[in-house]
Amino acid sequence: MRRRPSLLPLSVLVLTAFAVLAFGAGGAGATAFENTSWDVSIDGKQTVKWSFEAQAPDQCIAYYGSPSHEARGAGTVSLSFATKKKQPLWAETYIGSGGLQFMSFSTDGWSIPAVFTKQGKFSVTSGMPCDAEPGDPPPLPEISDDSNCGTKKTKMDTALAWSKGKFQLIGSIGIYPERCPGVFESGAGVDGSEPCTTEDEPSGIEGTILQPLDTAVPASDFYKGKRFTVEANHKFRCEFPSFTWPNDPPLKVELSTRYEVTFKPRKD
Repeated sequence: MRRRPSLLPLSVLVLTAFAVLAFGAGGAGATAFENTSWDVSIDGKQTVKWSFEAQAPDQCIAYYGSPSHEARGAGTVSLSFATKKKQPLWAETYIGSGGLQFMSFSTDGWSIPAVFTKQGKFSVTSGMPCDAEPGDPPPLPEISDDSNCGTKKTKMDTALAWSKGKFQLIGSIGIYPERCPGVFESGAGVDGSEPCTTEDEPSGIEGTILQPLDTAVPASDFYKGKRFTVEANHKFRCEFPSFTWPNDPPLKVELSTRYEVTFKPRKD
């Protein structure tokens, strides 16, 4: 009489199934739980477009008071950046006590090639003085100095961060030409600390700091040990009131940030 094979306890079957899922048949998936070093390449651009338009009526009483004023301005600030083909950044993922751990640093300071462009114009035009006589020439507009506008090659200091399924690319540059009208031109009387893109501060609005964007990246993308790309693309439209110019918020800003960050397993 043939004996029936004994049945394995349910707990043993569950543990066996988990082992197959975690490590793969024949060890094919074993690398999923080992440390992985990554070559990281970046390609992106941030653009800020702004415009300002405001009017103040005259306050003339007979020969006294103040004339009318009109302010106009517009400009762009753009930052393009990309890693060199043979100079990727570095990152590492590994399993720790709290799950997937992400690490990224450099001993010599990370910076990647970037191109910074700033263009802008801003002027204030006054109406005729209250005591003007017939035939008096109109006042000349006050035009902000734009002698330092243009394009410059530079470097963007860069950092990578990932935690609990959220990835963020951090970047900033040190140059900022003062003699070129910008988003918060002094004659506009706008408070640059007003919140816009986040609850705390208008990061990125002036173009020299990369707008922080939280992008969902599941831990499973890192577990696979295969090449993958993180894509971020967002636009913010903001309006800022002025302390010195009346009526509706005269400053309109559009901030566009987009980039691709590609992770590729490093070959030792």
